[in-house]
Amino acid sequence: NLLEEIYPDKDESELQAILDGVADGTYDVEDIINDAWDADVEIYWERQYDDWWTDRKGGYEITYELGDENSWHTEPAPPEPTHKCTKCRWKGQKYESHTLYLNEDGSIHKEDNLEFHTTKDVCPMCDSDLELTEEGRLKEEKLQKMMEELDDENQ
Repeated sequence: NLLEEIYPDKDESELQAILDGVADGTYDVEDIINDAWDADVEIYWERQYDDWWTDRKGGYEITYELGDENSWHTEPAPPEPTHKCTKCRWKGQKYESHTLYLNEDGSIHKEDNLEFHTTKDVCPMCDSDLELTEEGRLKEEKLQKMMEELDDENQ
């Protein structure tokens, strides 16, 4: 038993009291870890910025509070890609794309001069043109509809 190694001078009832204290939150796990460190007892896990329960229950995308069965929380799924490359297989959001700065004649703008004519979103992998996915088309239509409604309100 690991607790017997950490606390060789305590009997079974005292060790059980420590376990009960951890379970009900009155005894801090940090104290056990510090005592193990002081007693040169090695604990074979790396504790990062999360608690044991999160690590045991499936990693950092799932959190669980001790004693509360209804406290499961999972991260939301990433949004559907709104843009895709015309040449390679890249798909993603607009903010993940690369922005090219263009001069009036369509040539790529040099970065030492701050005056450019237009911008163009390109694939971050191969600098090819992007097109909207079905999800992107729906979002674009929704945005256009909102803009038209705002324009109608302002007139």
